[in-house]
Amino acid sequence: MQVQRQIITPRGLKIVEGAAKPFEALNVARNLLRTAPSASLATLDPSGYPYGTMTNIAVEPSGTPYFFTANLALHARNIAADNRVSLVLFPPGKPDVLTQPRLTLVGRARRLAADEIDRAKARYAARFPKAKLYLSLPDAMLYRLLIEDLRFNGGPARNAVTDVTPEMLRTDLSGAEALLDAEDALVDRLNATAGLPKRLADRAGAKAGNWAVCGIDPDGIDLTCAHAHARLWFAVRVTAPQELWDVVRTGAPV
Repeated sequence: MQVQRQIITPRGLKIVEGAAKPFEALNVARNLLRTAPSASLATLDPSGYPYGTMTNIAVEPSGTPYFFTANLALHARNIAADNRVSLVLFPPGKPDVLTQPRLTLVGRARRLAADEIDRAKARYAARFPKAKLYLSLPDAMLYRLLIEDLRFNGGPARNAVTDVTPEMLRTDLSGAEALLDAEDALVDRLNATAGLPKRLADRAGAKAGNWAVCGIDPDGIDLTCAHAHARLWFAVRVTAPQELWDVVRTGAPV
């Protein structure tokens, strides 16, 4: 699907990109999308004012973020009336968020279809184990954000980033049906292998913790523990279970 650009109105000021401190903007943005546990969600209140709240973020294998809401919530009412929303993702646990990267995503919130709910809830609960308490509520709903535009701010002296696009955040799922169909069994097997989740987290550069695998896609492995999320990126695209095991067992570079 062709994604519309320029949803966010440019500020009209010239950005001198050469003045910014160099860093790998795309890699940082992709990692932030996959590891940020929560986000600020802004919806449009019927009064015309923006309405903000905080929410947990899960990510589909394609790189599409999705979030939970109860039907009684104000933001659920707002989305029903106007589904234009914005999510702002940022690293957790930092005392000064303005010194850290932030990723602003804007687009349309679409409720997941009935035949998608069970799989999405399982993936969400793997990332947030306590979510089982509220995912079982009778008015529980899940919405994905169809990203139409974004802005990425890398922090002080790194804010001149204009070339990261929504398409760059997506993971190509074509030809990976075998991997995705086996995801639940693969996650269970990885977690059942003594010490393996910790080794994968170490390879991802994560801090010590009781890590568990919570998701797999062609580009990498998602991991979670009580205090953080981590992402192990593959050096090459993986599309089948055996390819995944080859990467895991050989310790291939990521």
